[in-house]
Order: sequence, then C-alpha cells, then structure tokens
Amino acid sequence: MSTEKLREEALARLKHRKGLKKQFQTYVITNLTLIVIWALSGQGDFWPAWPIAFWGLTLLYQAWSFEHPDKPISSQDIEREMNRMKS
Repeated sequence: MSTEKLREEALARLKHRKGLKKQFQTYVITNLTLIVIWALSGQGDFWPAWPIAFWGLTLLYQAWSFEHPDKPISSQDIEREMNRMKS
C-alpha cells in the first residue's frame, strides 16, 4: 500500500473515531437530560431506559463495525462467485 493511500485511510479512520466520540458525548448528555426530566416529572415508570438502550445498541454496533471492518473483495472472491454462478 502506498504512503498516500495509507495516509488517506488513516485520516478516514481518525475522522470516524472522532465522530464516534462526538456521538458518545451527545448520547451521554442527552440521556442525562432525559433522566433529569424523568426525575423532575414525578418519576414513575423509567421511560428513559428505551432511548438509552436502543441508542446505546446502535453506538455499540457502530463501534464494533469500526474495529472489525469488512475485508475488501479480492479477485479470488470474484472468481469464486463467477464459478458459482456458472454452475
């Protein structure tokens, strides 16, 4: 891999990591705000659990897919698929 290509890939990964960090900060601040609203509104059923859980799951998926990216499609993969399509 050329130095320029490696640099571009490193820059893309750094931008993605920075974006994930910002999303996590937004997640924490927003959910703390929801918990405060819940506490000030007389509590009751803990409804902030829903956005906390589902938004948290999407963040976990994004972080996992960042650390475990799909491998690029190789020439061998293409040949294998072509042979499979022929039969």
